Amino acid sequence: MWYIWDLSILLSALSLVIMLFLIARRVLQERRGRAQIDQRRQLHTALIAFTENRDREALKAVLLAVPAGVAINAGFEFISLLRGEEYDDVLAAFNECGLPALVGSQLEKGNGAERIHAAEMLAALRSENAVASLLSALDRDRSREVRIAAAIALCDLGSLPPLDIALGKVGVVGQRSRRLIELFRRFPPARFEELRDHAARTDAVPFIRAAAIDALARAAGFHFADFFARATGDQSPEVAAAALRALGLTGHAEAPAILASAMANGDWDVRAAAADAAGRLGLAGLAAPLSALMDDEAWTVRYAAANALRSFGQPGERLLRDIAASEVSRSQRTASLILAEGPAA
Repeated sequence: MWYIWDLSILLSALSLVIMLFLIARRVLQERRGRAQIDQRRQLHTALIAFTENRDREALKAVLLAVPAGVAINAGFEFISLLRGEEYDDVLAAFNECGLPALVGSQLEKGNGAERIHAAEMLAALRSENAVASLLSALDRDRSREVRIAAAIALCDLGSLPPLDIALGKVGVVGQRSRRLIELFRRFPPARFEELRDHAARTDAVPFIRAAAIDALARAAGFHFADFFARATGDQSPEVAAAALRALGLTGHAEAPAILASAMANGDWDVRAAAADAAGRLGLAGLAAPLSALMDDEAWTVRYAAANALRSFGQPGERLLRDIAASEVSRSQRTASLILAEGPAA
């Protein structure tokens, strides 16, 4: 009996101690958070004053007075708003205070998110050792996402290795990261041909080829329209669909015939991309195959076809109304739904 009472008292005391510990921890966290907010405000004030008076010594005094983490994060946020001489002067002050070395250390020792952020900051700080640190991360970091971030930063600095080498270091097996598209979109015009060559390789990973096509369509435009037209017949449905979407952005003299053929493809992603491209290009002459796609087994294809018809204006809307007034079917339900959404934006 006494044993039970003693155990109950012990557990109660232990619960009280734990509760007090959690309260104290919460109070300390709130104080630390308020202190960081004050430090960030102090640094932002100093940075704003620096853009007016160019007093580098005063800025360096504030940078050295706040914790390194606050200086790195708040400073990086601020310099993203600057351009020209102000940007260069603030970077010079950061370099003199040793911030790039701290960011480089974070790239090596931080957690995954911190290492990705450090790679982005090194590209912005443009210090002497930035390229070496980023190349080391690209070569050795255990996280694929960090390696992609390092590749993006190197691309921004104009120091990305040849694409095949960079992709080999990032890793292509099972690669599905959407950040690869971001990397490819950062490519300078002088390296667009390198992207095109990789997208044309039938032995490369389809997702990466498709990402390269997407980047070329948005960055290079009509210059690669002939390549996109040829790629629509690729054996990989993922690559063919990407080429069709690209063709919808750039246009091509053979687009009507290419899209009509693609609408009969056995892969639903290809059919949907063809319907979307027809709508983007305003190819009202493809209304008949688009109407046929309204009865497609894949909802994505039906919706893309209906959207394309709606984008044709009044003729397309009349066709949708005729389909919506017909007997109940997949095409009738899709037409009714798209009409209920209202006119095309």
